[in-house]
Amino acid sequence: MTGRGRLTNAEPPSAIRSIWRGWLAGLVVGVAAGFLTLEFPSLGWLLAIAFAVPAGVVGPRLAAVGGLVTGIGVVWIVLLGRVALTCREGCQAPGIEIWLIFGGSVLAAGLTLSVIAAWSRRR
Repeated sequence: MTGRGRLTNAEPPSAIRSIWRGWLAGLVVGVAAGFLTLEFPSLGWLLAIAFAVPAGVVGPRLAAVGGLVTGIGVVWIVLLGRVALTCREGCQAPGIEIWLIFGGSVLAAGLTLSVIAAWSRRR
């Protein structure tokens, strides 16, 4: 926007929808991949890579990858956070804090990529 609310060089609505669709697709795959990386690591990382490679070539690249990384980070924080909160005396989850920090870092990276993707389309 410039001046008194006039739009200049605005993205067509279809381009904005495409960005959100890419981000949402990445988020859904990221949630599934995040869960699988904790339960079946090889399968989870394979799913994440299988999505990220084509997403890097076709469509809204940064938004899709941002959604993917955000989804993985959210699942890691939720699941590992739940374990950390319920783990009491006699618990078999020592040293989970570093994985929570890693999950938070992954979430922060995903949100940063998402904001950059949205910001770059507004320019």
